[in-house]
Amino acid sequence: MTVRARHRAAGPTGARDGPRTGRRALLALLVGGLSSGGNLLLAITVTRLESVGGLGQFALAFSFYILGSGLVRSTVTDTVLATGTGVVASAARRAILLGVVSGALISAAGAASGSPYLVVVGLALPGLVLYDYAKAIAVGIGAPSGAMAQEITWAALTACAALAGLLGLIDAPHVFALWAVGGGLVGLVVAARHRYALLPGWRVGRAETRVAAGFGAQFLLTTGSAQLALTAVALVAGTAVVGALSAGRTLLGPVNLVLSTAATLILPQLARTRADSGAARTRTAVRLALLVAAAVLPLTIAVALLPDALGTALLGANWTVGRSLLVLLALESLLAVPAAIGFAGLRVEQASRRAIVLGILLGGLRVPAVVAGAVLFGAPGAAGALVVLALVSAVAWGGSYLLLLRDRAVDRTLAAQPA
Repeated sequence: MTVRARHRAAGPTGARDGPRTGRRALLALLVGGLSSGGNLLLAITVTRLESVGGLGQFALAFSFYILGSGLVRSTVTDTVLATGTGVVASAARRAILLGVVSGALISAAGAASGSPYLVVVGLALPGLVLYDYAKAIAVGIGAPSGAMAQEITWAALTACAALAGLLGLIDAPHVFALWAVGGGLVGLVVAARHRYALLPGWRVGRAETRVAAGFGAQFLLTTGSAQLALTAVALVAGTAVVGALSAGRTLLGPVNLVLSTAATLILPQLARTRADSGAARTRTAVRLALLVAAAVLPLTIAVALLPDALGTALLGANWTVGRSLLVLLALESLLAVPAAIGFAGLRVEQASRRAIVLGILLGGLRVPAVVAGAVLFGAPGAAGALVVLALVSAVAWGGSYLLLLRDRAVDRTLAAQPA
């Protein structure tokens, strides 16, 4: 099936796109809410059933799932979303190829380290990245109702697995396995229904390959460095520290998934302003940042002020290790908003070199800072380092995008002047 974006004429204010864009944004938030609820239920169930060490293994596996699906979104999905056109069915082959390669590496690492969580997520990753690919395309340029159906199905499967775990019928690794395999199967079914090409491959021109490689490098240097930092903390300070961070982040799952959903909408929104003036594009970026922050702020405040009784009911014994980190981790999530806007903006502008340089600088700071914080002060030290890095990232990514818009606006003005 070939899916092409529909380009609609809009006036200076973009009024004709307003209602459709608003409806798409609402559906995207509903899809994100379902996804957030399912993943939060999974995390809460595993947190209640596992020790701190086992929770650390789960956190690492889930972070590698984020890394694998995020790599596919950066190199494949975002290319389609940023350009607004593309053959969706054939692009799925690239998603599967990356999922198979990444999944094999993750499963091998899980087998070597004795982590059933890593083995399971590696085996399920090809289907999981297909799931994420189909959902992102539906939300961004397709029919969001299809993404809604996906999320309802996976949420129902997750609820059944969680219920079985909470009733003592299965243990935490099996709950995770049912979640991962269920999502992978839904992804494969959706891809088959849409007649996506299911054989791994990378048949695309050099120009698009260069763009995809640039997007992928940017992702690996940013989110990838975060996962590398988490792995380094587990190796140096132990999985208990990772488990404490995971206990705190479990309750922030809805916040981070709202940010992920918003990123799917931010790219097309920024891409639509390419022909506008620099001032107009800056206003759009600031407005998007304020809208996303307004959606995230109430959630972060609610989590940071969660009472002990509710925290214990949700996380069980692990609430005691995650409680002290909530304020720091909530602040980190809030600071991710301007960074996400700037990151998406540089992608729309195809400023790969600038983004890669920033990614190298920030990634080079992240791993030693988080590991040092964890070694010196344990989980609170790691969380504090994450907040400082989030602030630096917000200034770096957001400021870089605004400076780029200003520079290109000046170039346009000079080019328009008569010789």
